[in-house]
Amino acid sequence: MIENDREQPDRKKPQMEKTPFIRRPEDWPFPIPEITAEAINDLVDAIERGDRYLGSLYDELDGATREMDNLDQETLVRNYYLLEEWDRNDGK
Repeated sequence: MIENDREQPDRKKPQMEKTPFIRRPEDWPFPIPEITAEAINDLVDAIERGDRYLGSLYDELDGATREMDNLDQETLVRNYYLLEEWDRNDGK
């Protein structure tokens, strides 16, 4: 049997998911401690690569945010990454 080289209309091509903008440590309006910055960059890199298993990276970031001196800033960072506020579609 000879295969048809033409596209078959019922087959869907895999589409690359577009990753939304995710803040890096330098994008925050306040300083991020080095250990927290490394954990943020590791997580964002993995998300952008499309890694599937991120649990350990979330755990590392969870612990690293505890190094922040300002509780309000820590909460902002924790919520943004750990609650995936960067991926919200409602514009908030």
